[in-house]
Amino acid sequence: MHHLTRFVPGVRRWPVFIALLALLIAATGPALAARPLAQTSVLRVGYLGVASSDLAKGAQLAMDQINGAGGLRAGGGTYQLELVTLAEPPTAESLSRDIAALVAQGVVALLGPEDNAVLTQQNTAALISAGVPVLAAATADALTRDDATDTVLRIRAPERFYSEALATYLLDDLGVTSVALVQTSVEWTEALLFFERAMQTRGIAPGARVQLADASSLLAEARGLLDLNPEAVVMWGAPRDAASLLSLLRKGGWAGQFVYRDAEEAARTGFLADTLANGVIGATNWSYAYPGRASRIFLEDYLLAFAQVPGGLAAAGYDAVWALRSAVIAAGVERDALRAALMSFPALNLVGGTLRPAELGDGDLIRVVMVYQLGAGGGPAVVARFDNGQRVAIEESSG
Repeated sequence: MHHLTRFVPGVRRWPVFIALLALLIAATGPALAARPLAQTSVLRVGYLGVASSDLAKGAQLAMDQINGAGGLRAGGGTYQLELVTLAEPPTAESLSRDIAALVAQGVVALLGPEDNAVLTQQNTAALISAGVPVLAAATADALTRDDATDTVLRIRAPERFYSEALATYLLDDLGVTSVALVQTSVEWTEALLFFERAMQTRGIAPGARVQLADASSLLAEARGLLDLNPEAVVMWGAPRDAASLLSLLRKGGWAGQFVYRDAEEAARTGFLADTLANGVIGATNWSYAYPGRASRIFLEDYLLAFAQVPGGLAAAGYDAVWALRSAVIAAGVERDALRAALMSFPALNLVGGTLRPAELGDGDLIRVVMVYQLGAGGGPAVVARFDNGQRVAIEESSG
C-alpha cells in the first residue's frame, strides 16, 4: 500500500478553486480554517482501490483543496486529510484482506469499493463489520439493504434507479416498444432485471433476452438480433463487449437505438469511438457534460490537476470527501458519532447533486441519475436527469 498526497495548487487553478470553495462552504456550514492551529493531526481515509483510479483522483482533489485552505477544525483540533490506497485493485478474493489492512492503518473511514463484481457475501459482511464508516460507490441494491448497522453508505444511486431512468427515457420519451436485452457479465443481472421490470409496468415484453457469462458467443447472438430487428438493444457488460456487439449490428445493417449503461466510460476509454459512438444512450451518476455551475468548476479544476476528463466516479469521490468533512466538523472523529453524522447531515448541494441521507434512508447519500446521448466523437450530452426516481430539471449553463 502507498499514500497519495498530491497537491497541485498552480497559479491558474486558484480562481476556479476559490469559486468552487465558496459554493462548498455555503453548502457545508462552518468555514475552513484560514490557517492551521499550532498542532495539526492527520485524518487518514482508506480507499479500496488504487491511486490512479478516477474515484481516488476525485477524492484526492477534494483533500488537496481542504488541506491547502488550512485543513478542517473539529473538536478543538485541526486536521489534514490523507488518502491511503491499495497497491493493486481489489478482487473478489482479496477484498476482505484489503479492508482489514486499511483499517489496521488507523483510517477513520473507507471509500469504495466501486465494482459490484467484488461484492461476494463474505466481502459484503467484511464491509459491514469494518468498524469504520464505509462510503461505497458500488451500486448493487443489496449492499446497503443487508446492512442493519448503517456502516455502509452509498455515494452513488442504487442500480435500480439507473435502470428506471433509462427505461423512462427510452420507452416514455422516445416511445420505443420493441426492445432486446443483452447482458455479458454476471454482476449486471440485477440491472437487467430492474429494466425488464420497468418494461413490464408499461405493458412491454422484451423481444429477446440474451444473458451470457462472457462475450464468446456474441457473433451468433448478433445474427439473432439482426433477424429480430428490434427498435432498441439495451446492453450491460464490459465496454469491449458493447463495442463488439454494436459494431456487428451496424455492419449487419441494423439502424436501431443502442443503449449501453456505461457508454460514456466506454467512449472515454476509447472503446466507443468515432461514428460508432454516435447516438448511443447511457446513464451515470454524473457526466462531465452536465452544465451546472458546480460541475463546470469541478471539471476545470480536475482538468488542471490531472490533465484528464473526470468520470462519474471522480465526482462521487470528490463529493464523498466533502460530505466526510461536513460530518467530522459536526460530530468529530469518534467512529460511532461520525457514522451517525454521515447518516443525518443536512442536505449538501455538491457536484453530483444534492446529498440528503436523512431524507433518503437505506444508507443512500444520493440518488441522482443522468441520462445522456453520445455524439459522433463520443462526447455526451445530458438529455434527462432524475433524483430519487423523479425527473428534475437540467441546470442551464452559467457561461
